[in-house]
Amino acid sequence: MAVTTTYGSWLKHTHELTVGHTIRAAVGEFAADYDLDALENGYRTAVNAALPDGVFLVGDEFHGPYQDEDADFDGYALDEDGRLDIKTIVAGVDLYAIVEANELWTIDRVVEELGFKGDSAKGTARKTLSRWGVDRHDMVDHPDSGRPQARYKSADVKAAQVAAPRPRTRP
Repeated sequence: MAVTTTYGSWLKHTHELTVGHTIRAAVGEFAADYDLDALENGYRTAVNAALPDGVFLVGDEFHGPYQDEDADFDGYALDEDGRLDIKTIVAGVDLYAIVEANELWTIDRVVEELGFKGDSAKGTARKTLSRWGVDRHDMVDHPDSGRPQARYKSADVKAAQVAAPRPRTRP
């Protein structure tokens, strides 16, 4: 079993205090429009997947092999001292793709995405989501009326739309 050591903090390598701070900086004032827990979990998973075998992000610290002979960093970015360049690896993770996948949409945004028109567009969108098996993520109060409104994960809506059967066309 290899002995591990710290490779430094998230702050050292990214100049953000924590992974959560990086997420909040990315979404800014629109944080309420995202599933922040899922976003952070997805980002942590992507960062860990980008790191070499044996190197991990644990909490807000990077850990990896203590002995050089236990480390196989071939093909990974190295800094000027020949150490693993974690900053470059983290920068290569597409945070904004993860942000986009964790956006929460109200039925109005779903209607827009699916292209429904007319007075029954919202009802049609709700029925379509139900038929596709897309469950609401949560409920929030409407900013104007205060009435509860459902929100759906954008990635779930997009995946269901892609997987949905297409109507047959007549020859």
